[in-house]
Amino acid sequence: MASGKGLRLYPLGGFEQVGRNCFVIDVDGDLYIIDLGLQFPDEDMLGIDYLIPDLSSLRGRENRIKAILFTHGHLDHIGAVQHLLPQLHFPPCYGTKLTMAFVKKRLDEEDLTGKCRLNTVDFRQKVRIGKVEVEFLRVTHSIPDSAAIAITTPYGRIVHTGDFKFDMTPMNEPPADFSRLAELGDEGVLAIIADSTNATKPGHSKSEKEISETLFGLIRDAKGRVIISTFSSLLNRISQVVDHAKTFNRKVFISGRSMETNIEIAENLGYLKAPRGLIRKVNPAMDKLPDSEVLIITTGSQGEEMAGLARIGLGTHRHITVKKGDTIILSSNPILGNERAVAKVINNLDLQGAIVKTNAELALHTTGHGYQEDLLLMHRLVRAKHIIPEHGEPHMRVAHAGLAKSLGYPENQVHLMINGEIMEFDAKGDARRSKTKLPFRDVIIDGRGSAGEGERTLLDRKVMSNAGAIVIVFKAYAESKRLVGDPEVISRGLLYGSEQEKITKEIIETAKRAYDEELNRGEKDRKTLKRAVTGALFRYFDRKLDREPMVIPFVVEV
Repeated sequence: MASGKGLRLYPLGGFEQVGRNCFVIDVDGDLYIIDLGLQFPDEDMLGIDYLIPDLSSLRGRENRIKAILFTHGHLDHIGAVQHLLPQLHFPPCYGTKLTMAFVKKRLDEEDLTGKCRLNTVDFRQKVRIGKVEVEFLRVTHSIPDSAAIAITTPYGRIVHTGDFKFDMTPMNEPPADFSRLAELGDEGVLAIIADSTNATKPGHSKSEKEISETLFGLIRDAKGRVIISTFSSLLNRISQVVDHAKTFNRKVFISGRSMETNIEIAENLGYLKAPRGLIRKVNPAMDKLPDSEVLIITTGSQGEEMAGLARIGLGTHRHITVKKGDTIILSSNPILGNERAVAKVINNLDLQGAIVKTNAELALHTTGHGYQEDLLLMHRLVRAKHIIPEHGEPHMRVAHAGLAKSLGYPENQVHLMINGEIMEFDAKGDARRSKTKLPFRDVIIDGRGSAGEGERTLLDRKVMSNAGAIVIVFKAYAESKRLVGDPEVISRGLLYGSEQEKITKEIIETAKRAYDEELNRGEKDRKTLKRAVTGALFRYFDRKLDREPMVIPFVVEV
């Protein structure tokens, strides 16, 4: 994409999904990128670890990237750094203290930190980077040090809210910087890119203080051990639990690698304060303490099979076995699509005699994203000329656009963009959608392999999961390509029971006939011969079995 003079804004993730957040501000061709996040896979993305933003449109312009700016330390905003910073030739990175500690941890795991330029900034500190001035403003979310970012360009000021809500009684941190947001509104803001996650929900989001009070009561009243499961990134919640454990003279035991890592970082930086020896890793010695002095914090609140809580429920955890009278608290809500997995874990825990408490009956979880009244307050404070709803699926962003219009914003000042679309601003501050659209594909991370476009991989896995796979091995003379004997058939997940022998025989006949017919036409190219076999078997399976397995022919020359 040619970048001339002017201001352009374009999302490269996070505008059609929750996660994979990445937003680009292009000032006269200089690029400022906000967040490099990952997205966890949908249920049908078999075996995939996560997806990352597609930055192929920035290829050849890496030297124009002036900065990567991080809003906060959650993985859907920083989780792709180790994959994308090398691809972008390691531009300078900026963020608040805790956020940059989490970024550094991701990079340490891949031995990349030495190549990176990581800069920690204070709230309200103005940083000059190229043609723009950047300022990080405090907002409340579910992790400390969360920021909105104000970027003052020669064409006007842009405010990116990051993930936010307005919690008037936050725990373990100050409230959002209302006065500076209002000052920015007085000074003038060209466009705001604002969180849409809970734009469909009326009212204000619940305060973290209410959750803290519920947890306090449950821990106080519990006779036996207390086991609390939550997200390892909800450091504000974890900090409350540690405070309550200290109040009721319980030792805190941590289960789960991500939980251990995040707590260690938070303790080292002073975001989680606990007396020496209060917090320990789960170990066999905890069984020597009276149950009334034990509190366990574990991962697995989403029912993940390999995480701590599921293994506790199944009785396969190395150190934790459910005791009758344990109080088990799920301090989270099931993410859409995880409800069945969470219900299965709860059932397993109930069967073993635990007392299970969830957010369904008590105030045990609150969101980090503002409801409608929070969003309206943000827009009343900032009073931007243009509103760009971000961070969320289409229905969330459409609801956010509706809120903006209820404030009197006309259609041409509320912009529902999708990933890869470009918004251009002229000297008068008017916006128009560019005819150019940048590519946006699924880039998957699968195991320890490098990032790749995953559409073909995912399609292959879907085919195999639905109808299995079949491998046909032909032996043929190298020169003439004539077959030596019958092909061998190996199938997985396709044939079973009494039909196996008969169908295998028909497969061999069909494959052999297709191969010989192609050969008799004078065709000796191996790819063409294999294509003919695949086509014939595809038609056979469709007609005979009403299935579409993956067909993999091999020709071994002898």
